[in-house]
Amino acid sequence: MTQAGALGVAEFLAGIGVLLFDGSLNSLQAAVTPDSMRSRVAGAYSTVNYGIRPLGAIVGGTLATLIGLRPTLITAAVGGTLSPLWLLPSPIPRIHSLAPHDPLTADGGTHT
Repeated sequence: MTQAGALGVAEFLAGIGVLLFDGSLNSLQAAVTPDSMRSRVAGAYSTVNYGIRPLGAIVGGTLATLIGLRPTLITAAVGGTLSPLWLLPSPIPRIHSLAPHDPLTADGGTHT
């Protein structure tokens, strides 16, 4: 496979990952956020999500200047691959039902 082909496959898989993440996140946010707060939560999420990207571009450019492009891309790939690990200690993987009678509490547990 050529380098361009490998990049195309990687971008395709990354796009699928973003699609799956966004769908799951939006469903979870809609289910656990009170109607009166939903637009504020979505706005805050979008602000953080899109607002951090320029900072990431600056850090990536600086890192590429300091250590080179290839090591920077490898670092980004490893970081992206390992990034779901921060979810493991959170309550999110243990959510099996979003029934209205079983809302999440502020500490991530459920009412019984």
